Amino acid sequence: MLVVGLALVAALSRLATWHWAFELLTHFNVYFLLIGFALVLAALVLRQWWTAALSALVAAASFAVVWPHMHLPPTDLQPQPGPVVRLLWVNLHHANTDLDALRRLIETEKPDVAVLTELDPIHDAVLRDVRGLLPFQSPVPEGNVFGVMLLARKPPESLNFDLAMGKWAPLMVARLCPTDSGCFTLLGLHAWRPGLPWTEARDRQLAQAAAVARRLVDKGERVVLVGDLNLTPFSPVFDRLMTQSGLWDSNVLPAERPRTSPSISTWRLANTGIGLPIDHALVSAGIGIVSRRVGPDIGSDHHPLILDLKIAP
Repeated sequence: MLVVGLALVAALSRLATWHWAFELLTHFNVYFLLIGFALVLAALVLRQWWTAALSALVAAASFAVVWPHMHLPPTDLQPQPGPVVRLLWVNLHHANTDLDALRRLIETEKPDVAVLTELDPIHDAVLRDVRGLLPFQSPVPEGNVFGVMLLARKPPESLNFDLAMGKWAPLMVARLCPTDSGCFTLLGLHAWRPGLPWTEARDRQLAQAAAVARRLVDKGERVVLVGDLNLTPFSPVFDRLMTQSGLWDSNVLPAERPRTSPSISTWRLANTGIGLPIDHALVSAGIGIVSRRVGPDIGSDHHPLILDLKIAP
């Protein structure tokens, strides 16, 4: 019964384009894979051959979805010349942040650019403390859970918040030149959550971000889209975003520094042990990946993303 139930849920996830409830199931393909593999072993021990076969089919189908997005990328052993730009993305989860941990994160990592979301007045003290490292700070998006804030060593050449989706769904568009040798446009987005009544609005947000990115890419600009997109790479919506935007997922691109493990999750569900990769960094041609890391626990339900990038002239 357990295997049949798992097979049914996995099968329904293939109907993701039909309904948002089916799309939600796609995000758990890693768990379908792990449970399916465990059930194969259990069925073999119990000599339940048909059960083992069905479990293996579920595991194989989930593996086919997971592998392209979670395997370790190759490492380029010939580092490219040029300065490194460090980008930090953090979802602070309002007042749940460990302020000392957040301060240590910024002071230790010393990012050139940081993008924050889900801010709370308790973060004001930390923002003041790190002003020496990140003197440019855009206004705090007070009262807007989906607003984002830009911090940078150097002021952006331009900064605006695209409100095509309304004031509660801003897309940050910042033209940055953190080094003398290269500039890029940074898009920052905290997408709405899936589920009623949010999914359709989230999809419009992602389509708007993709359209902005595509216009910039088509003009030959370097582009990075970073944010809490509230979807995993296992959803067809994620594939559609990459296709429409002309960007690539930094999680599976070659990097100069080897990674020891894939970034399986950036968000965790309370104390359930369930985690999903819903924070992303997508990049265009001309953006080289030196390293991509998931940062430490700072009290939020999200872990930070830390990227070292090289911007082609």
